[in-house]
Amino acid sequence: MRDLRHEAAAAFTDLNDWLAWLDGESKRPKTIYGYMRVIAPLLRAHPDKTIDEFTAADINHELRNVSDRSKHISRSIFNRFFVWAYDDEQIAVNPMRRVPKPKNPRRRQKDIFSATEIELLEGLPTPDGELWTLLFKTGLRRGEARRLNRAHINLNRAKLMVYDGKGGRDRPIPLPPAALAAVADLDLSGELGPHDYLWYSIPGGRSVHARHTPICDTTFERWYRRGLAAAGITRYLNPHQTRHTYGWWLRAEGFDIEERQILMGHESIRTTEEYYGRLTVDDLTDKIAMLV
Repeated sequence: MRDLRHEAAAAFTDLNDWLAWLDGESKRPKTIYGYMRVIAPLLRAHPDKTIDEFTAADINHELRNVSDRSKHISRSIFNRFFVWAYDDEQIAVNPMRRVPKPKNPRRRQKDIFSATEIELLEGLPTPDGELWTLLFKTGLRRGEARRLNRAHINLNRAKLMVYDGKGGRDRPIPLPPAALAAVADLDLSGELGPHDYLWYSIPGGRSVHARHTPICDTTFERWYRRGLAAAGITRYLNPHQTRHTYGWWLRAEGFDIEERQILMGHESIRTTEEYYGRLTVDDLTDKIAMLV
């Protein structure tokens, strides 16, 4: 963050205390930084206001600067901040009570990979094709993929174990046949040891793949974009869209909402319903076609 004027604001001490409280809740540093980026503009806009002087109007004006697709997320972060302040007796009234709740933007199914794009990416040479298969057939988040170690996969039990996933939770993921075959092919390639990380770096531009430590976000992004280019895919869908593709694949394969919640690792079934639960006209087309 380049603009640090919020650090001179009257309410910065309270913001810093809240961030420390979040750290005590074991929130990830990246999450804490993201929360600070949302709150900081409010402090920069009102540098002389203490935390108990902010009004709903202040927050509403700040939310006008946020895109419609992110507005509900920013409001949620503001709400967390002021609920903490209220519970900590820093404020007598929570101004968020008068801040309207925007509707969550509907997840558009076109924001997932098509069957053709999946085939192109999974068809890339070893080891990249197999790694794309794992993304599409397990729903791994970016950080979970970066930290995936061969020791976390049991081919005999057809399971992959995610450690320290979102919210610090561990969870098993059953592996479908395509994912099992991908891991087996990586084993046969001879470059993946029993305790190596699956996603690799190429140190010094050499062709040797380094797998002894988890790669960073930047290296993963380079790998991801390199794969899209190699497969001839010109549009950019961010890495999380492989996870959304997995969620829609489960739905198309007939898994019910509770089964999808478990496989996606969602803490609340409402999250599963929000992104993958709504029926569409396309879902009903085959049933209508069968009517007499």
